[in-house]
Amino acid sequence: MEILWGCAAFGLFFLGDLNDWKWAWAPLRICFPAGAVLLAVATVRMALNGRAQLPGALRGLFFVLAAGFLALLVYTLFFALNAGEAYVSQDVRRAVCATGIYALCRHPGVLWLAGVYLCLWAAAGVPLRAGAVFSGLNLLLVCFEDFKVFPARLAGYGAYRENTPFLIPTGRSIRACRATF
Repeated sequence: MEILWGCAAFGLFFLGDLNDWKWAWAPLRICFPAGAVLLAVATVRMALNGRAQLPGALRGLFFVLAAGFLALLVYTLFFALNAGEAYVSQDVRRAVCATGIYALCRHPGVLWLAGVYLCLWAAAGVPLRAGAVFSGLNLLLVCFEDFKVFPARLAGYGAYRENTPFLIPTGRSIRACRATF
């Protein structure tokens, strides 16, 4: 059941991006926060009902790692960007963010989300298939964003795409990330 909730969360994320790209209809701005809550609830339920893959101290280590990946995800989505511009003022064309964590790659949140689920599988028994499904849906979502939504909504996105890797950081992008923090 929780995997379906997570899939529904990504449906809401997609609808929110579609709204940002095409319609800018104010009531649909709730899609991103609603999807985030739905995904969080599904994940917590899976963690509470799961069976840890590792014993004691290793479980603790993987919980800490999961918390670290979650902190990176939250930072990437809400603090590295102007959250008001990114999630509230969807009808306004805004500048691309090409510094800090977004100099690393264009979609670092994909890496952080996959890390969260891999660590929660080891620490709490969140089904590996859930992490794989959610990571796959996230990858589809960022492909849609990268090819349709962001070029239309973010000024300078074409140049950003030329200079910053899509998903896998390079030595050059790692140096650029460090230099702009």
